This record gives sequence, C-alpha cells and structure tokens, in this order.
Amino acid sequence: MNKLLLGTTALVGASLLLAGPVDAAKPKVKVNGSIVVELGGSSQDLESFQDSAGSSSAGPTRGYAINTSSEIHINVSGKTDAGMKWKARVEFETDTNVASQAKESAIDELWIRFSGSWGQIHLGNEDGAEDLMHFSGEQAVKKAGAGGVDGHWDDFVGWREVNSRFAHEPTLTEDSSDGTKISYFTPRIGGLQVGASFTPDTGAAGQAFTTDNNGDFENTWGLGVNYKKKFGGVKVGIAGVAHIGEAEPEGPNDDTLEDLRAWMVGFNLEYGNWKFGAGYQDNGDGGQAKSTVGDDDSRAWDVGLGYAAGPLHLGVSWLHAEVDDPGGADANDEDEGDTVNVGATYMLGGGARVYAEVFWFDTESGDSHPTNNDGFGFILGTGVKF
Repeated sequence: MNKLLLGTTALVGASLLLAGPVDAAKPKVKVNGSIVVELGGSSQDLESFQDSAGSSSAGPTRGYAINTSSEIHINVSGKTDAGMKWKARVEFETDTNVASQAKESAIDELWIRFSGSWGQIHLGNEDGAEDLMHFSGEQAVKKAGAGGVDGHWDDFVGWREVNSRFAHEPTLTEDSSDGTKISYFTPRIGGLQVGASFTPDTGAAGQAFTTDNNGDFENTWGLGVNYKKKFGGVKVGIAGVAHIGEAEPEGPNDDTLEDLRAWMVGFNLEYGNWKFGAGYQDNGDGGQAKSTVGDDDSRAWDVGLGYAAGPLHLGVSWLHAEVDDPGGADANDEDEGDTVNVGATYMLGGGARVYAEVFWFDTESGDSHPTNNDGFGFILGTGVKF
C-alpha cells in the first residue's frame, strides 16, 4: 500500500508537470501569526502547590502562572507553468523559552501543498488525515475562552498524574502529529471527502530517514473520511478517522510492544448562532507491553456546545477519559478522568480579543486511591492575530 500511494502521487505529479505551459504568476508571500498571554491557576487535592508535594505537579508550584504562546507563519503561494497551484508554510514557535524546552523546536510545521481539480497532496511536517479530518466538540467551542477541553487548561494542573495515557484533548492521542509525512486528499464531492497520510516515523519531524528505535510508531497510515452538508438552516458534519501502524522496536529483534490501532468518530451540528459537537476515540493499547493479564486500552469521549452573538462567543465542553489498568490489584481496574470547561471570549476588533475560562477536573485511579485528584481552576487571557 505504501508503494501504491507513492506511485500514484508520482504519476499525478508527472502529469501536471508535463502539461502545456501557461504564464506562471510570481509567488506571493504573506506573513501572519498570533500572540497570546494568559494568567491561570488551580487548586487541587493531589498537591496544594504551597506544600513540598507541589514540585511533582505538571502545573506551577506557586498555584498560578502567566504563560505566553506565540507563532509566526510565513506563507508562500504560487502557480506552476502547467497551471498547478501550490502553497508552502513555515510555522515558527516564537516564545522566549522555546530553546530551553527539549521537546520543542523553533520550527513547528513546515510543508508544501499542491492542489488542483484532482485534489491535494501535502508533503512535509504537518498533521495527518486522522487529525485534519476529525470532528468532535472541539469545533463547537474553539472560539470561546481558551478553547475548552482542547485548550490550555492542562498547563495549570497535574491531572495526568494518575495515568499518562489519559486522553487530554478531543482528538486521537496516538496521532502522527507533525511527523514528516505525505498525504493525499480527494476533492469534496457531494459533501464527501477522503484522505490518507503515510508517516515513516511518528517521532521524526524532518528526519524521517533515521531509525531511532525509541518506542514511537513507524510505517503508519492516517485515514479519514468526512461529510459536510447544509440542509436548510442546519449544517451537518460527520467524520470517521483511524491511525494504524507498527510499534517501533526499542532494540534489535524487539517484538514486545503492541502495534498501533486507533480510531475516532464524531459529528458537528450548526444552526443559527448555535454549534454542537461530539466525538468518541479509542486509542487501543498501541506502544504498550504485550501482556496476558489484559488490555491497557485508552479511550475517551467529548461534547461541546457553543453560542455566538456578534463579538461574544460562549462555550461549554466536557471530556471523559478512561484507561484500563490490568496491572492493578483487580484485572478490571480502570483509571478515569473528567474535565469540564466553561469559557467566554469578546472580540475587540482589529484581530484582538479578551477571554476568560473556568474549569473543573477529577481523576480516579482504579487501584491506588491516594493518587486520586480533583480540583478547579481559571484562565484569563488576551490575544491578537495578525
């Protein structure tokens, strides 16, 4: 199947490159981006931030913090002599502390996209079809507050302390992220679109030729299909996506990890000023040690409801996550987590906005009650887009 996608891509590209010449316009360059500043904090049972246990939290040890998030995008677009459209983008993470974060790079995404009546081909470091084509509650509340359950709330808490495999956003936890890949998307016909992405190594962004054998996934396929249509005053969206691949061995002849088998379904509804969305994801036990005790599956569902009236955007969202815990005292142990977010944004005009959000969360371990955690928090923010 890998050879089929690459071969088809090559044939499409060759046919376009060999087409008769036309006058190609000079490429256009556009710079845009965003800057966000947030004040947020939380109160938790697991650690109160004021005591010595606070140092183990993923959140700020003093109970609150001021965070920044910023990006600059360089967009270039043009048309070939054969008339094929193309677009390229480089996304720079421009926060002042990026260089000190081992997992971050100054360049977030870098890709080239070719498009025509035959569809689109994406090449480079960008999200795969399993992410770009999904529907969930995320789309209903993305303009309200800090983005609801898909926003920044988990920067201010340590809720994943119980189990690191909790889904903490309404998209597949086991996605290909910005791993270097090749993707193809069909034209949207009658509201229906299909897409596929191939990623050699989900942990390699810009270096897919390496064989690091560090427990990521390799030779993965991101598959997606969605349908968008308007019926009278109601807009409907339905989607199904999957991400499948092989567990990357952690050493020579290593076959101790489960392969990747993750999928998600969801839908969106929009009527007047109202938006509603929901999604269900199953991340399976990909990357976990093979065991005869039981599965270590991770799954979650989310819902979101949004309302917009002029410059005001309101939203409420809920994410429920579960992870089986076969290694516990009971083979049926299950770790669970919930978060509820309520947010509001006011658009000031000219690309500026202010917003506020409050959230509540609760996590329960199936076999170790001392690691249970619950609490609440807040975010106050402002941002500009240019």
